[in-house]
Amino acid sequence: MRKCLVALFACSPALLAQFAWREAGPGSSELTDKGAPVLVYNFGTMLKPGVPADRARCCYVHPVYTPDGVVITDDFPADHFHHRGISWMWPTVAVDGKIYDLWTIKGILARFEKLERKEAGPESAVIAVQNGWYVGDRKVVEEHVEIVAHPASGGSRELEFTLRMRAVADRVTLAGSQDAKGYGGFNIRFAPRTGTIIDTSEKRDAPDSDLRPNGWAELWGEYNGKPAGARITVDPSTPGYPNGWCLRHYGFLGADYPGLKPVALAHDRDMVMKYRVLLTSGARPPLKALVYTRNFVTGGGGYVHDNIASAVEAIRKMGAANGFAVDASEDPTVFTDANLRQYGAVVFASSNNEAFTNDAQRDVFRRYVESGGGLVGIHSATGSERNWPWFWSTMGGKFQRHPKLQKFTVTVADSTHPATRGLPATFEWEDECYFHEFLNPDLHSLLTMDPATLDDPARAVHPAALFGHAMPLAWTLRPGAGRVFYTALGHKKEHYSNPLLAGQILGGILWAMGEKE
Repeated sequence: MRKCLVALFACSPALLAQFAWREAGPGSSELTDKGAPVLVYNFGTMLKPGVPADRARCCYVHPVYTPDGVVITDDFPADHFHHRGISWMWPTVAVDGKIYDLWTIKGILARFEKLERKEAGPESAVIAVQNGWYVGDRKVVEEHVEIVAHPASGGSRELEFTLRMRAVADRVTLAGSQDAKGYGGFNIRFAPRTGTIIDTSEKRDAPDSDLRPNGWAELWGEYNGKPAGARITVDPSTPGYPNGWCLRHYGFLGADYPGLKPVALAHDRDMVMKYRVLLTSGARPPLKALVYTRNFVTGGGGYVHDNIASAVEAIRKMGAANGFAVDASEDPTVFTDANLRQYGAVVFASSNNEAFTNDAQRDVFRRYVESGGGLVGIHSATGSERNWPWFWSTMGGKFQRHPKLQKFTVTVADSTHPATRGLPATFEWEDECYFHEFLNPDLHSLLTMDPATLDDPARAVHPAALFGHAMPLAWTLRPGAGRVFYTALGHKKEHYSNPLLAGQILGGILWAMGEKE
C-alpha cells in the first residue's frame, strides 16, 4: 500500500506542482508549468555569437512561450540587434545633463544586483529582482522588477509586470527617442512569423504608428504554421495613461512612456509602471460584442422593458451583416477578465438597476472599459448601477425621470460621428424623453432636444438651465482608453427596426469597437 501511495503522489498530474523554477544555463532562470516552458528571465549578461560585443545585455525576458509551446519572442534579431524579448528600455537617459542610451546600450547598462523573491505555487509563480543602471561603475538608477505568471486557461496565459524605478544619481530623467517617434518603454520583440496583424484598443488591423494613445495593443501571426498572439495592456495607474505606442509590423509592440518630453526620476519615491502580457495560442479571434440585459432589484420590483428581445435580435442581425459576432446574457458571472477579453464592446441594452452582484464584477468591468474596451448604452442603461458613481460618470449620466411617452423633435448636434452619419438634421421621434442628473461635463453630444417643447408638468424638477435648449439625448465619452456611446432613445419594441435608431446603435457599436472613426 505504501508503494502504491508513493507512486500515486509521484505520478498523478493533479498532484504535480503547477509551476517550477530551474536554472536554464549561466545567468538564466526558466519557469515551467507542469513541465512545459513558460519563460526565461535572463539575469546574466547575454551575447549571441556573431553579434557585436557592445550589444551584450541582461535583465530581460526571453524566450517566452504561448500555452501550446510557440516561442513568441526574439532576441538579437539581425535588423535590430538591441531588441530583446520582453524588455523595458529607453533611448534617452539624462544624468547630470549628459545623455545616455539604454535602448541601444550606449554609455549605460542595466546590471542584475540581487534576487528578491522567487516562488512557484499552484496558483502563480513570481520572480522579483533588483537591478541597477550603471554608467561605468557608477550606479545611477535602482530598478525593482516583479513578474507574476498565472496558469494557462482557455488557450491563454497572463503575465503581470511591475517596474519600480528611482534615481540614485542627481538629475536623472527619462525620455523616448527625440526623432519625433518617441519610442522607449515596455516592449515585446516578436519572433519571425507570417500573416502579421496588429490590433489596438483604438482600431483593429492598425497600421504602423508612433505615439498614438491606446490602452492595449496585440500582435497576431503564424509561427512555423502555428497561430499565436500576444497583447500588452497598460494598467491605468501607469504614468501617462493611456500611453502612446510604437507599432511595427516587422514584429514590435512598445508602450511608450514618457514619449518626447522627459520626466524626472525622484530619489525618495519610485516611478511605478504596470503591464499585463496576455499570451494566446490559436488564431486571432473574430470581432465580437456582448449584449447585456440584466434587470434586477434586491427585494423585487423595478421596471423591465419589453424591448429587450427586439434589441438583442436587431443587434444580432447587425452583427451578421457587418462582420461581428454577438453574444447575449443577463448573467453577471460573465464579467471576468478572461471572458471580457473576447469582446470589442459590451452593450447595455435597456439594462436597469443592479447590473452586478458584487464588487469583483464591478472591478472587472471598470478595468475592461478603462483599458480600452468599448461600452454602448441603450435607453435605460443609465438606470443601471444607481449607487455606483463611477458607472454614472462613465455612462455619461444617471437616469432621473421621464415625462409621459410623447413626440418631440430630435436635433443632430454632430453629423460626422458613425452613429449619426446619414441622419436628417432634425427628425420627429416618439419616446420617453429621459432626464439625467450627474451629467458628465466631458460628454460629447451627438443628439439633443429642447425640453421646453415637452408636455412636462414636472419641468421644474430638472431645470433647463442645466443644458438650455439642447438637452443631450445621445453622446460619446472617452474614459481612460475606453470608448463609450449612449443613446437615450429606444423605449418601444418597434424602434429597433427603425433605421433612425438602428443606424445609431450600429454606428455606436462599430465606433466603440474601433471599427469606424
